[in-house]
Amino acid sequence: MSEHPFRWLILFGCWSLYFVFGLSIAGLAPLVVTIVAELQLTSAQMGTVLGAWQFIYIFAAIPVGLTLHKFGPGRLLLLAGAIIVASGFLRAEAQSYAGLLVSVALFGLGGPIISAGIPQVVSRWFTGKERGLAMGVYITGPALAGVVAYSSTQSALMPWLDNDWRAVLRVWAWAAIAATFLWAVIWMLSRRHVKAQEAAAAVVFDWRHLWDILHSRDVLILLTIGAGIFTIDHGLRNWIPEIVRAAGWSPAEAGYLAVIPVVMGIISALILPRLATPQRRLRVLQLLFGSAVAGCLLISTGLTVPVIAGLAAAGLASGAMMTITILTLIELPVVGPQRSGLAGGLYFSVAEIGGVGGPVLIGVMRDATGGFQVALIVLATLGCGLVALSRILSGASR
Repeated sequence: MSEHPFRWLILFGCWSLYFVFGLSIAGLAPLVVTIVAELQLTSAQMGTVLGAWQFIYIFAAIPVGLTLHKFGPGRLLLLAGAIIVASGFLRAEAQSYAGLLVSVALFGLGGPIISAGIPQVVSRWFTGKERGLAMGVYITGPALAGVVAYSSTQSALMPWLDNDWRAVLRVWAWAAIAATFLWAVIWMLSRRHVKAQEAAAAVVFDWRHLWDILHSRDVLILLTIGAGIFTIDHGLRNWIPEIVRAAGWSPAEAGYLAVIPVVMGIISALILPRLATPQRRLRVLQLLFGSAVAGCLLISTGLTVPVIAGLAAAGLASGAMMTITILTLIELPVVGPQRSGLAGGLYFSVAEIGGVGGPVLIGVMRDATGGFQVALIVLATLGCGLVALSRILSGASR
């Protein structure tokens, strides 16, 4: 089926779902200062809101992986789209910290289906170099969503919508409705082929599958690396507009500057996964981790030129770190396409520990220190740890 023309239509549907997934993640970040003021939240409380869906994700990802393993991703992606829609509209109606927290947490039930299900779809419909290309393409979905959210929220949507942050969130929810409908149409049009794919891939689940995966040293190292990646990536992604604004820019200017790492991430996602062949994949990862370290340190200076350079370096890293790590994971002999859904669920379950920790860490440390510098230095230190872990993985993989 890797040569079937429907693979490109399916990839477009996956990209659309990943785009609104990204809107749901990035949509709050440019609104932090407004939401904090209206709901009277501390930075620590806002950090827990930004990390709420990742917390739910930790517990949902493995069951989702098992469900994908048994039933396939097609119809479950429709459910994920519906959850994203519900989370979006509920956020817009939140009147308190608790209401906002619950509405964002709800997204954690749909997120694992998207982030574990789409790699499973791609691994079945694409092979060889095309698989790396396809993974690079779909990961641009949330990246482009970040561009849209960061660049348009404060500069266009808020002025057009009478500075009503709730109306902005409703716009993103309607976009999720459109993407879910699009996936429904694509899935129905290609249903015969999707069914054939899922029937060929479906196997009776055995707990030994999970044991075999967890028994692999390479898998455990990659899971740990994933948690570190998400700590850095989710921490910066959720706080970067506010970090830049605190350095002296206006909210609109901060929104435009926050686009820099997203654009660099798109370039990185499109180019680096294809270049990261098995022979040089770990070297590419090490360079990306080094870029993340440099980015955090440069941003921490608060100076114009270093901040801009740091945003570019951080974006270069974020665009491909996760993709290449997942690609490495699903191509391990112990995983392969048949266990890719289970491995994907396991990866995101562990990685989202960092997804929760990153935003919360930054929020708590900002309250404690009055700024973002210490938190950024901590993230840079973590990046150094990822370089060291990747070297262990390299030794284990020879």
